[in-house]
Amino acid sequence: MSAAPRTPAGQVALALLVAAAGAIHLYLYFDYFHFVHVVGALFLVNAAAGLLIGAVLLVRRDSLVLLAAAGYAVGTLAGFVISTRWGLFGYRETFWGSWQEAAGGVELAAGLLAALLLARRR
Repeated sequence: MSAAPRTPAGQVALALLVAAAGAIHLYLYFDYFHFVHVVGALFLVNAAAGLLIGAVLLVRRDSLVLLAAAGYAVGTLAGFVISTRWGLFGYRETFWGSWQEAAGGVELAAGLLAALLLARRR
């Protein structure tokens, strides 16, 4: 009987960061964004994607999952910047605030860690 292969610590950390970003978006959806047309639904989709990718990162050890995590983090940050600069579906977000900084920090860390883990695979 052999032990199951362990998930590397960096990938576990990435899973926690991505899931945390999803959890923040889920909280924000129920706190306020469920009132915002289109953007509210995108917060819910973002939350589901973050939680799903975070879970998959714990069980799969391939580059495709790392790419999904990087794409999630970068895509979420890009959506945020677009919504603060030009607005998104008629909603314009503010750049600074406690939740914006928390989500942005977690997503930035996830994007950087995913890029590092991908670079180490090459």
